[in-house]
Amino acid sequence: MHLHLPTLDLVSVFATLVAAGVSLLAWYRYRDAVALRSWAAALVLGAVGALLFSLREPSTSAALFVTADSLCVASFATMWLSMRRFNTSKATPLRMAIVAAAITSVFVLLVTFSWQMGAALRAQSLVFSLFVGGLALATAWETWRGGRQDGLRSRRIAAAALAGIAAARLVRVALLGLDWLDIVEPHTADRAWGYGLYVSTVCVLVVTFGLVLMATERYEQQVARQLDGRRA
Repeated sequence: MHLHLPTLDLVSVFATLVAAGVSLLAWYRYRDAVALRSWAAALVLGAVGALLFSLREPSTSAALFVTADSLCVASFATMWLSMRRFNTSKATPLRMAIVAAAITSVFVLLVTFSWQMGAALRAQSLVFSLFVGGLALATAWETWRGGRQDGLRSRRIAAAALAGIAAARLVRVALLGLDWLDIVEPHTADRAWGYGLYVSTVCVLVVTFGLVLMATERYEQQVARQLDGRRA
């Protein structure tokens, strides 16, 4: 079955905005879980980037592609920092913004340099997928690592979904590499990526609901500790 990529792009935008709304509503309920607020901001960045990418045409300038990809990289960088903030409150919003901007700037510099060197659009897509896959994998590790401290069982759901996003992007890198070597036809790589985009969209929703479950479980742990303290 062939998946229509422009339609998938629009579905991804809608699903990401819904996930951002859910995350923000959960933050209103659990104000101590400040990572939910920055997670919502990350999803909005990703939705804007995906929306710009969906507007692509054969005559679209490379600057629009770079802008869309940069917003998506900033989105995943913010996701990683949000998970770090969930694990520890030491990460201030200003520090998170500086780190996310630095990661995005490195990506823009690499893509701009490759563009000036005459690299094909496939090469720029490869760099983009490497950044997104690496950040998703780092976020998955941060989610899993935090479970050693608080023991939240719902972390497994979020970590598995993040690993799914990273796996989809690494498959995309492999397909782009095979296309570059003329082993796989471009339309075959694009068709296969349709399934990868579908999996990534589902995983973003699963990660968001997993993060909400994590906030709920942490809140229940705090309430249980308070009750035990009063009984003691």
